[in-house]
Amino acid sequence: MNSPIFRLTGISKTFSGVHALRKVDLDLAAGEIHAILGENGAGKSTLLRIMAGAEILDAGSMQLSGKNYFPRSPRAARTAGVCVVHQEPAIAEHQTVADNINLGCEISSFGIIDRAGQLRKAREALKAIGAEAIVDPTALASSLTSGTRQLVEIARAFVTQPSVLLLDEPTSSLGRVEADQLWDAVRTMAKSGVAVALVSHRLDEVRRVANRATILRDGAVVESGELSMLDDDALVRAMSGSVAKDLKARSARTHEKICFQAGSFEIRRGEIIGIGGLVGSGRSRWLRELALKSCAARVSEDRRGEGFAQSLSIAENLTLPFLSRMGRWGIVRSNEQACVVNKWRETLSIKCTGPWQRIGDLSGGNQQKIAIARVLEQGTALILIDEPTRGIDVSAKAAIHEILRHAADDGHSIVVVSSDTRELLALCDRIAVMWRGSLGVSKATNEWTEHSIVDTALRGAGVESAA
Repeated sequence: MNSPIFRLTGISKTFSGVHALRKVDLDLAAGEIHAILGENGAGKSTLLRIMAGAEILDAGSMQLSGKNYFPRSPRAARTAGVCVVHQEPAIAEHQTVADNINLGCEISSFGIIDRAGQLRKAREALKAIGAEAIVDPTALASSLTSGTRQLVEIARAFVTQPSVLLLDEPTSSLGRVEADQLWDAVRTMAKSGVAVALVSHRLDEVRRVANRATILRDGAVVESGELSMLDDDALVRAMSGSVAKDLKARSARTHEKICFQAGSFEIRRGEIIGIGGLVGSGRSRWLRELALKSCAARVSEDRRGEGFAQSLSIAENLTLPFLSRMGRWGIVRSNEQACVVNKWRETLSIKCTGPWQRIGDLSGGNQQKIAIARVLEQGTALILIDEPTRGIDVSAKAAIHEILRHAADDGHSIVVVSSDTRELLALCDRIAVMWRGSLGVSKATNEWTEHSIVDTALRGAGVESAA
């Protein structure tokens, strides 16, 4: 391994009396991809924010290329050569891809943007990461899929010529094809000498791309070393203190009463139907339209844009759809809101300081748990969930699946959109695949394999419109 170019020593951070990080040591070498693993709330994203200048450490020190490094802002970090790609891409929707790639390092003369220069620079960046055939630099950013947005973020990082690249759950909403494209781009940057720190809950992809791993639990480092020396059980034990439960396939059952029908699509009472397909195939748009037709409760894949009011508390966000149940005569009883939060906090192991903590302060995975708790608490007959375990750690994924199974056993009908084919196979009674805006006919889960789902998503074999 090359000598470290980025070294963190004794990093500590506290929020409202809660220790987010406790004396964390970490080093990154040029050209390596280093995984930072841990359960939701373990401190991974906080550590990345400190490295990227978005948070100020309370104690400890950082060195970059042998010099003291103490950025007071993300801009200062980028200037020093440290770039971050967030789980939720920061994209200016009304601007072009080229403008987004050059955001923060615009080419201008006397205050006038050099559009031709920016376009040329964007094309060079996309070519360098192997995305020139995938992303059109002249397109408006609002037209991009989740996968191409992440590639634009990688291209933006390339433009700044970083020495360190930080990735926070970059493939959490991507299918296998889009994820492979992103990892090809990341490997290209690593081969050029960039040190990459990766936060991910997907152990399979971590093993494919990373060299070493550092594992956090309750804000402290509990394990660090070569990935080849740690099997998956050892990783999970280090993260959670126990071995993760296997994702068990849903047992076969008979469903008779139709809960909802639109065209040739129908879902029966107590059934879980999975929708597979590539990012950009139209799954999320179809799910939104289904919500409008059916008045179902829906969990969006976009937690920040559609899911929550980030400045409000957990209790306010969780109970917002059914505030009328929380009091009388227009007066909301805060103790009833707190009871609802505490029930789901225990059931889903949500890590927070209490019901009135600002939801924007939680990790992405804990926000997702609250989103699922909200629709289950609403009690509607039909529940629509887009990427149910996006950003959820390996220990909690099985628990989320169990909660959804229990909801189906209680009579709820559930539609799940997921980019994780194994999740679809483990959770659903039937699966249909979306291809270029058309939904294929659903088949029993035991008639599908991982290969057949991916093959149908790529080529559309056998897909007929269910509209």
